[in-house]
Amino acid sequence: MDFNNFLEIYNEKAFIESSTYSLYTKRPDILRVQVKKWKEKGYLLELKKGLYIFSQKYQRKSVSKLFIANYLVYPSYISLEYALGFYDIISERVSTVTSITTKKTNRFKNNISLFTYNSVKNSLFFGYEMKIIDNEKIFIAKPEKALLDYIYLSKDKLKTDRKGTDINDNFKFFKSLRLQNISDISISALRLYQKFYSNRIKILVNHLIEYIEIYRKSFKTVEMQKIEKPK
Repeated sequence: MDFNNFLEIYNEKAFIESSTYSLYTKRPDILRVQVKKWKEKGYLLELKKGLYIFSQKYQRKSVSKLFIANYLVYPSYISLEYALGFYDIISERVSTVTSITTKKTNRFKNNISLFTYNSVKNSLFFGYEMKIIDNEKIFIAKPEKALLDYIYLSKDKLKTDRKGTDINDNFKFFKSLRLQNISDISISALRLYQKFYSNRIKILVNHLIEYIEIYRKSFKTVEMQKIEKPK
């Protein structure tokens, strides 16, 4: 098969998967060798072993890195730092696309980006939704779940005891994240989600809720001072 025939077959598809070669040729082994050569020539970009997209020159159907992130590992949804940046909950927009999965923890580095996947048990795989972004269906955590995923995976950096005396240390951790726009975070959603976690995580979520409530009060005070300040 020459590259023009390959282009005609796959260019309307979002991805090129080696598992489909046998549908179009009687010698998929030979096609695998050809694909390797086309990748070396820059015609194709390898996302992970056996999964490719056309390079920009040959693309008719472009795909975003968010769509790629969902497809590289299934099931998965975008969460953690990338989702927090997406919602402007943290000021920094990270380049690594961070996701949650029920599969094993993994990472893939390719020409598009670095994609990381953190594993959680099935009972914690919730709190995400499908968004249409640039005409693509993207699975991404809701803001509250992105925060909880981050806390859950950062639990070793946080402190809890039965008396809750470590709250000030945890406040320092939350402050170090430079959280912003958290007035829009739903406290009721956080309380609903925390029911699915261990007692240790529930304590940490309670600390986060208290931090958010303090933030809201201080924010309202500053806004009132602006209104009442004489001109």
